[in-house]
Amino acid sequence: MNLRQRFAELLQIITKNIPEREYHVQLGFLTTLIQEPFYLYGRPGCGTSLIIRRISNAFKDAKVLRLGKKQKQLPDNTNDFNQIIFDNFTPNDEQIKSNLQIAIHDHGKKSIIISGNQKPESALSRAEVTDQVTLTIMLPETISSDALCTLLQIQGHESDVAIPDNLAINAEEQAEWIQEIHKVTLSPNTLAVIGKVAESCTRNGVYVSIRRWIALSNMIKAIAFLNDRNETKLIDTFFLGTSIWGRSASNTAISESYREILKAQLYKKTPSLLEEPYNADDLLMRVNHLVHSSNNLYETKPFNGEKCLAYRITIAGETVPLYVPLKYIETEIDFNPYNELHQVEKRVLCNYHSTSNCTISIDPQVRSSGLRGSVFQTNSSSSTKFEEFGTLPTYILRENAPEIIEEKKILRDTLNTEIKESMERETANLVALRNTYKLFNESKDDLFCFTQMFNAVQDDIKAQFDNTANIIKTIKKAGETITSFSNSMLKAPNLAGKSHLKFPSTPEQPQTGGEK
Repeated sequence: MNLRQRFAELLQIITKNIPEREYHVQLGFLTTLIQEPFYLYGRPGCGTSLIIRRISNAFKDAKVLRLGKKQKQLPDNTNDFNQIIFDNFTPNDEQIKSNLQIAIHDHGKKSIIISGNQKPESALSRAEVTDQVTLTIMLPETISSDALCTLLQIQGHESDVAIPDNLAINAEEQAEWIQEIHKVTLSPNTLAVIGKVAESCTRNGVYVSIRRWIALSNMIKAIAFLNDRNETKLIDTFFLGTSIWGRSASNTAISESYREILKAQLYKKTPSLLEEPYNADDLLMRVNHLVHSSNNLYETKPFNGEKCLAYRITIAGETVPLYVPLKYIETEIDFNPYNELHQVEKRVLCNYHSTSNCTISIDPQVRSSGLRGSVFQTNSSSSTKFEEFGTLPTYILRENAPEIIEEKKILRDTLNTEIKESMERETANLVALRNTYKLFNESKDDLFCFTQMFNAVQDDIKAQFDNTANIIKTIKKAGETITSFSNSMLKAPNLAGKSHLKFPSTPEQPQTGGEK
């Protein structure tokens, strides 16, 4: 049995019948293994005593000193103990508070476990040991119905478990492993995540001492070591994104920023994945408009940075202007025009229905108040039932205008370039997502893997893959549409024959791995 198998069995035993708190037990065990102090917070009845017993029992013949209500006196020499456990710690007791300060200051090669039902930010701050405690482990205050049913079924069974001698950890092994853990290399990815998390702590007013950062990095190294690796990976940093930072507000802020940090590190070689997804539907709309629209020259004016058709409508006795982007003419798209304040007017809905005549519908509420009278009111929601108002013709300056044909030639070439570049970029993104998924999936069975976060990351990669695949399909459709552009469509013999795009095949979609 190798080290990884041994710890896998050991973790399975100490987390048995503790539903929805398995990862908390693992974190506490890992912190104890590398002899770092931690605070276990939980309301009465949350299972803190059981968890501490499980962790303590994992160490063979451990000499444990328990300090609490029954035992308050700290021995003159604590070097004879492997673990010091402060049960139901409260900073109100000056003797226990002093004992904790002494124990942490001189803990040397001992593990220190502090449990209490006072929130960490209060208990540790009042005890003046906040900077010396490596992390806090906050047990959930509630339990799901499924987990509750599981507990009820095992009620009456022995809560303590026996640790086989071949799995229990003796002091000599622990000392040897700690030395080996220090030799593990922090990978560039891991260092980048630690650095960004440190910046997040600074932004959110969370002070983390250098001693504590060293301890946290040793926990990351320990995870790699126990997974039989000599270098850390991103997955080893997952616990930095959990509730280990003491204050509830700090936990929330840093957990949220950690997920963004992790995402940025995963997609660092494909930064476009961190931006807004490419709007392939808009590309297809522009291509369809190019291919299927007429060559008419319309009377337009520049408005909001684009060519617009101007209309005037009278509602509630007042005449107001509306400005409609030229790109929508002769399409089947519902859209909102601009109003005179250069805003999108969501109380008016337009559609050309593939003609040059604009059908206008309005929100019934503006029939009496008008558009200007209610301009500062909340815009209509998507559920508004618009009423047909009228259809307005568009003034055509010239049919089959040579300048429009020339503009279309230029636009066709521009769209061809955009299609080629976007196809290359999105295909590269798809390949990168597939590779990232497969690489990340190799770690699904790692020890100390926070399953909830792992599944969330995998789901995000899968969703990104599916979205990118759909974008590529739409780009391909746009390319095929523009390739079929013919002389007759533009009524100009020199326009055909330039659009010959080849599309790379779509990489295989990743299959979901691991339990969800």
